[in-house]
Order: sequence, then C-alpha cells, then structure tokens
Amino acid sequence: MKIKDVPQDGKILTNSEVRDVCYAVDENGDYKQVISVGWDPKNEAIDYAWETIAEECEEIKKEVIAGNASPLAYHIHRLVMTPDILASYSGFSKREIKRWCKAKHFAKMSPGELQRIADALRIEVNKLVSID
Repeated sequence: MKIKDVPQDGKILTNSEVRDVCYAVDENGDYKQVISVGWDPKNEAIDYAWETIAEECEEIKKEVIAGNASPLAYHIHRLVMTPDILASYSGFSKREIKRWCKAKHFAKMSPGELQRIADALRIEVNKLVSID
C-alpha cells in the first residue's frame, strides 16, 4: 500500500491518543511507518468486541446480584483483565484473586486488601465494592 492509501477512518481512535502504525511504500519504493487513526473493518471489529464485553459484564452483574460472584469479578472483566494480570499488578497471588471473585470471600477482604486491589485497578474502593 502506498502512503496516500493508508486508511484514516477515524471512528474509534480519533478522540484518543492511541494510533495505529502501518507500513506503506513511499515514492521511492521504501517502506515507511505511517500513523493511521483506524479503518472501517478494524473499527467494526473493535465495536463488536466492546459490545460482547458489555454483554458479558451484564451477565456477571446478574451473578453478583444473585450472590454468586463478587464485584471484583465484574471489574476484572469490565477492565478486560484476568486474575493473572490483576495478581501481577497487585502483588496478590492468582489464587487469592480468584477466591475474591466469589462473593463470600470478597466480603471478608480487609480494608487494606481492598485498597491494594482498587489501586491496581485504578479505581476507588467505593467503586470496587459496587457494580454501578
């Protein structure tokens, strides 16, 4: 693809600091990095992924309301994380994180543990303990 043909369909990345780096051929036939703000097929795929995540979050909310899961399980999914990732960010073990995804264990967390998890998720503790 030539530099002038690099897609600039900026639906998703326009209002963000994130940009795609594409490689295109310049007028001399050399490959160059070209910044793109996205292209329609990729935008549609990203929209679909976020819609799927939102639907899954709604299902987890139902589980939290039913008492089968904790708000932590909801926030991990909402933030597109895994227990492994949160464990590495927070310093807790993966086992602890998985345990706290169950409502009965989450209810027993100390204020210090809640704060460490909230800090790792970059949210306030009052948001961590709710699903709003």
